[in-house]
Amino acid sequence: MNEWLVAATVLVGLLIVCGAVAALADLMSGVVALEIAGVLATTALLLLAEGTHRQSFVDLALVAAVLTVPGALVFVRLLERRI
Repeated sequence: MNEWLVAATVLVGLLIVCGAVAALADLMSGVVALEIAGVLATTALLLLAEGTHRQSFVDLALVAAVLTVPGALVFVRLLERRI
């Protein structure tokens, strides 16, 4: 296990914290946690790609980076009446 995989493991642990905040906090804090989770997931995938030397994880990280903001906008749009 190299330092890239250790850093990816730490970021996955932080994803669990973001999920707890999104589930238990108010809606606006949940949206912020969703955005932070998108950044953490993208970074964790990039670290995993570097640690395992697999190109497919870089492609997955690129897709996650592109879809994070539109996904959060759709989430806010669906919950707009509750905010």
